[in-house]
Amino acid sequence: MVSNIKLNCQPSSWNRHKVYKTLGFFPVLFTLGLLGWSLLGNYRSVLPQIHDDSRAAGIIYGTVLTVIWTLSLWSYFICVFKNPGNPRAMGAVGAHGGSATNGPYVRVPGIVDTTHLSVEAHREAQRARLAPASRQRHADDDESTYDSQSDESDDGSDSCSEAGRAPLTDDQMRQSELIYAITVRDNGQPRYCLKCNVPKPDRSHHCSICGVCVLKMDHHCPWLNNCVGFHTQKAFMLFLLYTMLYCLATFISTLVYFLRLFSGPLGTDVALEVVIMCILSGPFTLCLMGFGGYHIYLMLVNLTTIESYERNTFRLANDQNSTGMSKKVNLFDVGMKKNFVQLFGTHWTQWLVPTASTMGDGVRFPISFEAYNELCQS
Repeated sequence: MVSNIKLNCQPSSWNRHKVYKTLGFFPVLFTLGLLGWSLLGNYRSVLPQIHDDSRAAGIIYGTVLTVIWTLSLWSYFICVFKNPGNPRAMGAVGAHGGSATNGPYVRVPGIVDTTHLSVEAHREAQRARLAPASRQRHADDDESTYDSQSDESDDGSDSCSEAGRAPLTDDQMRQSELIYAITVRDNGQPRYCLKCNVPKPDRSHHCSICGVCVLKMDHHCPWLNNCVGFHTQKAFMLFLLYTMLYCLATFISTLVYFLRLFSGPLGTDVALEVVIMCILSGPFTLCLMGFGGYHIYLMLVNLTTIESYERNTFRLANDQNSTGMSKKVNLFDVGMKKNFVQLFGTHWTQWLVPTASTMGDGVRFPISFEAYNELCQS
């Protein structure tokens, strides 16, 4: 099993990724400082003035604002500090093709699990696939070049030359769990990351900033200093929702503050922090509405940001040499309701809190057989 294979990223890029991750905490600290300062400004300057005639209304509004702020901060911490998932954690995958907690996922007919090769046999077979010149070229690419299709993802194994390679055998594919993958390279061969030396499951990509492969990678977010992936996508969606609501509430409360100021009761003294909060919260609200709306659309059609602009190659049936290439056909779209439940979970009590309720294991995903049959016939 893949869980028994020692998977290490190449050490040549360790220092570079360490620097990236260290510098990436400056946007995180800025975001945390902005959230903390804005809540303090609401309590110190805005709420005492707009609710001075009704203490109960001020308490209710302040409580609601604090709950929204807390949920936003909770979601943000999960996005920043939680591992979005990578193929190294594939040991939780069982032979049934799904996760142990959420049941099996139906895959392409005819693909079944069988016995596995030894770890050393798999590693020797993988090393034998590459000619010396090809290995040297990829070692150089690891230092200097990235996939031209995305700044966040680096699929060197998908875009490199085929010189010196031999197709994986069925036994090697079973050993690496690639027998389950439906997305393949253009020549029908499994996707394999030469930088991390790991098989690449469906929807996974290599992040050039983090230096690791990420399960169901959506994008690398500099404001999170982390990738949005399988284990953090739900928290990211909730962070967008609650931060948008918090910015909207702050913008409305500051507008009320200025309306009351101009009507006379507050006199002429204006808190500078209220002016800054009003200027920042308005544009932030509009930006988060647009960005959040786009990600809601991607969630409902079961696409990641990378998948929305990349052309995918799918393996048809159980034949490595039979592939279908399409940018329009999305095999992972199983309907809006099922797509939503797949991300947020089956029970409504888990939908609005950033707890782990995403279905599946991040390695295999249910597919639409209507779209699959359409692809086979095209």
